[in-house]
Amino acid sequence: MKDLFLQDSSVLLNLLATDQFEVMAAGMDWRFAICTAVRDEAKKLRDPTTGEMIPIDITPLIHSGTIQVLDLVGSTEQDLFIENAVAIDDGEAMSLAIAGCRQLDLAVDDKAAIKFARKRFPKLCLWTTPEIIKQWADKVSLPADALRDVIIKIESRSRYFPPREHGLAPWWQDAKAEKRNH
Repeated sequence: MKDLFLQDSSVLLNLLATDQFEVMAAGMDWRFAICTAVRDEAKKLRDPTTGEMIPIDITPLIHSGTIQVLDLVGSTEQDLFIENAVAIDDGEAMSLAIAGCRQLDLAVDDKAAIKFARKRFPKLCLWTTPEIIKQWADKVSLPADALRDVIIKIESRSRYFPPREHGLAPWWQDAKAEKRNH
């Protein structure tokens, strides 16, 4: 059985922006999961042409089982969520409480949340959008054109750009710059 893989709202929106979420979910060794706070936060992406924010509906992905929704269970997770929410936003705080208690991999892009998570749960496996995209692209041997399109969609629809100091920032830029071969 595939391992649960929890995302915060920014990573979820980045993955949804690709228009390849279901394909990605099917091709990976994870079952994608979000907490209830992230479910409630993930409401809009940008139109790639106009830049206007447009509503998205993740309900079909939840109903199909492509995304599993997790809620806080027990006083330990509840208490951790409250403690975390003092330092990071609710979606990240709830995701971290669940991932930390249940020892799930967690995907988060926010630098402050990553630093907080590493301090709070040093053994927790953390992922970022570039790491997920690279893992998927490598696993399915995604053609360069398709990878380039995925990266452009993430940048235009969710306005995510890896920080310069991210270890995969050069890979991301190279993949985005890849010339189309026809």
